[in-house]
Amino acid sequence: MHLIATIFRAILTDFQKVMATIAAKDRPHAELLVRIHCHINRTMVRFERLVTHWRNSTLPKPRTPSTTVRAKRLNTPRLPTGYAWLIRSVDHYNARCHASQLQHFLATPEFIQFLAEVPRANRILRPLTKSLGIQMPGDPPPPMPKPAPPPKPAKNPWLSLPSLPEPVALTVERP
Repeated sequence: MHLIATIFRAILTDFQKVMATIAAKDRPHAELLVRIHCHINRTMVRFERLVTHWRNSTLPKPRTPSTTVRAKRLNTPRLPTGYAWLIRSVDHYNARCHASQLQHFLATPEFIQFLAEVPRANRILRPLTKSLGIQMPGDPPPPMPKPAPPPKPAKNPWLSLPSLPEPVALTVERP
């Protein structure tokens, strides 16, 4: 296995270990974490296969899009979507640490060269990086969240302050 695939697997395997410890303590979220664990495994296998083809110069040709109708999926629930949903659902400092390691790994010159030579790797990695809240090299930063609206004033008359009278100007007459 190539160094890129080895480092990628090591970071994600450690991330899965963090998820396993959280799943052992938090039974209601265990089912979701198991599904995420399987999704990360599939991502690692697909990435390693792509790196192996790249190192052996045997990249398969891209397929042409199919015009046939795809079969409907079974009633299996889908994973959540949105920016950084996975890192928020795991919510552990070690998970953030591994996400940061992955972001630094994606910024290495060797990995950037790999992405330039194999652009289809973006399709494998983009859902994972989006779910972890990290950026792929060369992508624009995510949009800033909208600020919260200012709080509305209280309508309770007991809590409102009385209004002050207008100041009166005093004039002094001189004889």
